[in-house]
Amino acid sequence: MCVGYLNKTLVKTDQYTAKDFSFRKTCPEIPNTTYLTHKIHSYPAKFIPHIPRWFLKEYGRPGNTILDPFCGSGTALVEANLLGINALGVDINPLAQMLLKAKTGLVDNHDKFSSQCLDIVEKTHEYPPNYVPDLPNLDTWFLPQARKELSQIFGYLLDNPHQFPDEVIDFMLVCASSVVRKVCNADPQISKPFISKRMRALLKENSVEQRALHLLKHNTRIFLDRKIKYMRTIDNLGKIWGYLPTSKMVMNSDARTLRNIRNQSIDSIITSPPYANAQEYFRSIKMELYWLSLLDGDYLKQLNKEIVGTESLPISECRDTPEFGIKELDTALEEIHLIDQKRAHIVLRYFQDMQASIEQCYRVLKPGAYFGLLVGDNVIRKIKINTHSFIQEIAEGTGFSTETVGYDRIVARRLTPKRNVSAGLIEIEWMLIFRKPGL
Repeated sequence: MCVGYLNKTLVKTDQYTAKDFSFRKTCPEIPNTTYLTHKIHSYPAKFIPHIPRWFLKEYGRPGNTILDPFCGSGTALVEANLLGINALGVDINPLAQMLLKAKTGLVDNHDKFSSQCLDIVEKTHEYPPNYVPDLPNLDTWFLPQARKELSQIFGYLLDNPHQFPDEVIDFMLVCASSVVRKVCNADPQISKPFISKRMRALLKENSVEQRALHLLKHNTRIFLDRKIKYMRTIDNLGKIWGYLPTSKMVMNSDARTLRNIRNQSIDSIITSPPYANAQEYFRSIKMELYWLSLLDGDYLKQLNKEIVGTESLPISECRDTPEFGIKELDTALEEIHLIDQKRAHIVLRYFQDMQASIEQCYRVLKPGAYFGLLVGDNVIRKIKINTHSFIQEIAEGTGFSTETVGYDRIVARRLTPKRNVSAGLIEIEWMLIFRKPGL
């Protein structure tokens, strides 16, 4: 087993010398983390495009099909298409499919697409504000002007799904979604919705942004510019490749089942799964999901139960000391259990879910194919959890061989550092490269 520690220049392990990837330096052709359609819509815990770009340049080739089983906003899939690689994504978040279409979908007539999107922007100004999302405490989260203008925007888009082509409506729903948190009373500097002391002061000063219609026009123009540049790039490269790569979301699937993906059909996998006990993903984007009419209270509870590393565990199931089967992990689980029974079982469930996912990744990968996984360690109830080490042991137990163990220091966070009183900061992220035996 590989147990890592960090010093000033080198991360060492028992069996490997870990490589300092410094991913931001590995792909100088990438100008920034938000170039092209990566700019479209914020998303919690995104990994930088340099990571999938590096992996796919090393272990992929044009015409391949790659998979990201925790695809989120589609960063890996965008990068795959830019390299001529077809991509499949899996994610239980209903927003993920919309973002993938907005970022990678191609249209024949760029000018017509832009004109139709901007036409919708104008039509929302005249639409009656009758739409009310099923969001609890709506008046707490949004002031009257913001509620009215968001109602006009989403009301028009949801009431008129057939007035424009599907790709136009889908893109504009993403543009509309990008506005929600900007006119919300929740602090934009904190991932999960929370009206902080800073925001309360701004509310007293009437300084909270309210102009949803103005922001829709602003964001639509920016996102259109990025999307058209992306489509032109793909079109030009497609003339060289002789084909246009595609990105698709695998429907009715999950990272633990990879349902609807055939055995040995994937050329490589690159992904960044959730951290153990580090982020309430659906809570951080619930405002957008409610306004998009993709969510109600019951569905939110269901999603929170289904996510890898769920915290939705009944306390009655948490009384026994948890045991996974890896000695060091079991010791840590026992120590956490003495302090916080439920937290220990949340961590156990995380590793059980990750084991199921890794087994499915093994199933769908072709023999000899590579699997890249970026993950961070945790400190839970002041007890260190060497997540990357345990993931490596699980992968090797599944049948993978470890090719490379490396790390990347976190330069900027998309999550607030104090995101969970039970979870410590993640200062580095580990890149694990596995290989399935075979050709």
